[in-house]
Amino acid sequence: MSKQVIIEDHLMTEEMALAFEKARRNLMWFDEHVEELEVYKRYRGRYVASAGGELFVADTPEEIERLVHEKYPDDLPHVRYIPREKLDRIYACQW
Repeated sequence: MSKQVIIEDHLMTEEMALAFEKARRNLMWFDEHVEELEVYKRYRGRYVASAGGELFVADTPEEIERLVHEKYPDDLPHVRYIPREKLDRIYACQW
């Protein structure tokens, strides 16, 4: 049996808004630099993160978290795992 999920609606606090902005900024930086840094060619099978206008690379999620947190303890990084094999993906939605 599934556990009950409770969804609550709250006002956006100033702290939450700042966290969302940090996350958005790091995602945008990643998207703008992913090709020039050849992320999908160079880092297959590894974790990458963008924070503070930098790219971090590690073998484990714990290591990527440690690397980012050491340099940018208050930032909210954008983290991805780059699969070893290039996979085709099909995205679909039902209207």
